[in-house]
Amino acid sequence: GLVYTGSVVKTVYAVIIDLNKVAYYKGSITTKMKYHVSIGHETVLTKITFFKTEGTPSDNPFNINHHYLYQDTYTEGDNGFALLQFEHPVLCVDDSMVIISRLDMDINTPACRLAFHGKLRHIYTSPDYASEELPDLKIFKFKEREGQVERMSDDYTVIGKDLFKKETDISLFCHLRVQLSTGEEGQIEGSFGQSGKFKVYVQEGLQESTKLLLAVKKKKGKDSGGEGAVQEKVMLNLRFKRYIFDKKKQMLQ
Repeated sequence: GLVYTGSVVKTVYAVIIDLNKVAYYKGSITTKMKYHVSIGHETVLTKITFFKTEGTPSDNPFNINHHYLYQDTYTEGDNGFALLQFEHPVLCVDDSMVIISRLDMDINTPACRLAFHGKLRHIYTSPDYASEELPDLKIFKFKEREGQVERMSDDYTVIGKDLFKKETDISLFCHLRVQLSTGEEGQIEGSFGQSGKFKVYVQEGLQESTKLLLAVKKKKGKDSGGEGAVQEKVMLNLRFKRYIFDKKKQMLQ
């Protein structure tokens, strides 16, 4: 048992730690795998989510108000953190040392089973933390989609296709920016028809070279080796952020 006064020892359901890789550990470390975590006097199975500061690594400490980039796999040298979600609550004190291990590895394998260590940077003490507090943890993934311009509507508007499925609610993507392969930047205005096509508004207007490309019509009944001019494809790229704990599943840029 433990003897303590006041609120020195807390019951926690999840924590955020900074990461320091054990040099002798050679195995892979991936998000969503379960690891053994030793904290205080307990070792508990834990689901881990890795994330890091976006851009150039820095020595800044964890800040719940900052935005962080999700990582599928921990990359050594990153200014990384980990969200540890315990299978059952544990007792610990502030600034506890945490050790992450692979105790399920074959004991006859001549390999280090200690993977990481780190200090507590944030704790979750509510049993309802997943619904009440995790949405405030701003970890995002980059999502990317590619489609193409079907035709030019006017000097400022093109009709796009192949970016969405027929059943997609395109209104959810309105006002998101898309990049044309010819260099212009446009904004999704809304759907066009019922087949997943959409309108893109280019505020600065299409370049003359782009208009010439889109003015070339592919001759019906002829393939690329046949007669007639073949239209060169103008691609559309949509890149946005999605926050992994956002209940509304919003798409932000």
